[in-house]
Amino acid sequence: MGPSDAIFLIVTVVGVALYTWRTIDGTPYDPVLVLAIRGIFLAFTVWYVLIGVRRRQLLSYFSEAIEKTPTAFAIYDERDRLVARNRAYELAHGTAFDQLREPIYYENVVKAACPPTLPPAVQRREMDLSLYHHRHATGKPFDRLYSDGRWLRVIKARTASGANVGVGIDVTELYEAKAAADREHSRFRGLAENLPIGIWHFDSEGRTIFVNRDLLDLFDLSSQDAIANVAAPYFIAAHVQGFDPAHLNDEHNKLGNLAIRTVDGHTRHVIIRTSALPAETTGLGETIMSFIDVTPLKEAERRIDYLAHRDMLTGARNRAAFVEAIETAADISTDDNPCWMLSMDLDDFKPINDQFGHAVGDALLREFVNRIEAIGCPDSFLYRLGGDEFCIMLMGLSRPQVEDVAKAILEAVDHPFQLGHNRICVAASIGIAAIPLDATDADSAQRYADLALYSVKKRPGGGGGYAFFTKELAERDLQERIMTLDLSRALAGNDFEFAFQPIFRRTDRAVVAIEALLRWTNRRTGERVPPARFIAAAERSGVIGRIDHWVFARVAAYVSDLLNRGIKPPLTMINMSPLTLEASGFITGIDQILQKFPDVCGHLCIEITEGVMVDDRARLRETFRKLGDRGIRTAIDDFGTGQTSVALLRDLPVGFIKIDRSYVAGIETDPQAMAIVATIVRLSRDLGIRVIGEGVETQEQLSALETAGCDLIQGYLWGRPIAAAEMEVLLEKADAATSPTATHPVSDRLP
Repeated sequence: MGPSDAIFLIVTVVGVALYTWRTIDGTPYDPVLVLAIRGIFLAFTVWYVLIGVRRRQLLSYFSEAIEKTPTAFAIYDERDRLVARNRAYELAHGTAFDQLREPIYYENVVKAACPPTLPPAVQRREMDLSLYHHRHATGKPFDRLYSDGRWLRVIKARTASGANVGVGIDVTELYEAKAAADREHSRFRGLAENLPIGIWHFDSEGRTIFVNRDLLDLFDLSSQDAIANVAAPYFIAAHVQGFDPAHLNDEHNKLGNLAIRTVDGHTRHVIIRTSALPAETTGLGETIMSFIDVTPLKEAERRIDYLAHRDMLTGARNRAAFVEAIETAADISTDDNPCWMLSMDLDDFKPINDQFGHAVGDALLREFVNRIEAIGCPDSFLYRLGGDEFCIMLMGLSRPQVEDVAKAILEAVDHPFQLGHNRICVAASIGIAAIPLDATDADSAQRYADLALYSVKKRPGGGGGYAFFTKELAERDLQERIMTLDLSRALAGNDFEFAFQPIFRRTDRAVVAIEALLRWTNRRTGERVPPARFIAAAERSGVIGRIDHWVFARVAAYVSDLLNRGIKPPLTMINMSPLTLEASGFITGIDQILQKFPDVCGHLCIEITEGVMVDDRARLRETFRKLGDRGIRTAIDDFGTGQTSVALLRDLPVGFIKIDRSYVAGIETDPQAMAIVATIVRLSRDLGIRVIGEGVETQEQLSALETAGCDLIQGYLWGRPIAAAEMEVLLEKADAATSPTATHPVSDRLP
């Protein structure tokens, strides 16, 4: 009962008494007093009615508010009977209130709301927990999952009268957010554990928050316990070269290709990224570091670099590595600390490939490299530039010391190479130049070393030694360069001329072929330059291809003109460099000329020198075949000077060979020369190849060739080279002759 209720009761009792009671002596009260008291009573009655209306209104508001709020609300009396509840409280307990009848006790509510699908033990535990919180009603919040799937934060408290008031605030969204965060955390951990990178998460004090398995593997750690009591940045700095913990999140630590020294002594290459988490996000400064293991990539790069800079056959450094090294040497070399370049190759290496096969040749190159590297000269590097061409770079040595190295190389090569069942002897030639003593740039130094190498090969015996670059060699090189320019101008100005030398059939002295010989008078100097000199210069400079095509075109035009005038020319032989035949556009150039002069097919023969054969024998054979398809015959000059003569006869479809004049010059007095020539003639006849003895100058040589069985003769004895006009007159006279006893009849049929 409230204060207003007590006042109203007192006033009511007094008012009733005044209506009935009288004074002690039985006389009625004063009417004015009675009227006043009645007025007061009436006023209190009205006030009480108004208060009651207001109270009911407020109670209605309160009841509606409690009912509408999503917060569950219930009151149990001192005997745990439910005396008040709202709709939210009923919803939290599912269908429990559909099963209960008044009076409703709390324990019955708990039993009815417990899901029957739970195991009995779980049901008992849930009930005991609920009853415990209800009985104690400490006013402390606790979270509980209800049967409708909502989480409520429950607060239970007892009133002074013993009633139990319970309030349940819906915190389902909080738990859903927490569940979502847990899922994201689990997803992060799952991703972090399965990512192929190491992840290290630590706080501002370096205490580890999380590491994944890849991180532990990178550092060869068995578990996270191994780093539980260490500061992560300093542990990383102790094991990662180049990492500075004092600048953890600085720019130079964010990007890095660093190396980890693992616990077991291995080295792993990693790319490290650091990411600082802001303090407002985590409450404390935290850092996530990722370690990307690029060890396989580094190994692949190392392998690629090896492949890019190493010769796969011999293991020596290759040309690409040489170009880089020589450029660097040109920058750092001084007069006091020069870079010596030893350019070298193996003498007569090509015949070894042809005689024993490329496998043996490759084995020889590998053994050669092994011997050179076994010399063990400090600060020296061996490079294979191609084929049997090598170069050694030496730093910081004096000239006498370089000579000692060159002698050691020659001595190492001087011992025979035992390759399987083959015992092979070779020699080496070495040319030496220095940067900056001889040249200040890499290209010039290499060229000067090559010039010194060529000077060794031009010595009597053809190599097997060493030579330093000299100014005389530079002057000779300069003259050859000038000659190259003169040759180019001669081509443009048609300064070349022809001489023709006839080839005779020995039995009747008939002219069966003529050889076109190129002649050149240098317009600038007026000098008549020997062919051996300007052809060699043209081959070294690369002009030879243009010269050979020019010669072929002019000879084709000459032969075509003879045919158009009714003069039958014999087979015309044209000298060409093997380098020209090796060029990719050679056949195309020949076809263009034959399109202009189609009538010359069958009248031309291309002649190459056996001593300077190209390496690719298969390619040369295919070129000879294509020439034969076009009616152009082929011949080999200076046969017998190389070491692969017999192999040439086997491999190449040639029509003629010319026995080198060195054999013919001594054939009349040298039995060995006679035996060699006779063998060549006999073998060639068996293979269907015609043999020409060149350089015949005496009757005794002619008789010896007749004894050897050689049928075709070329030399000063019967015919010197003559000008084109003289050859034309000779051919006209021979063609007009009708008598078989003519001095130089022309035969269009070879024996």
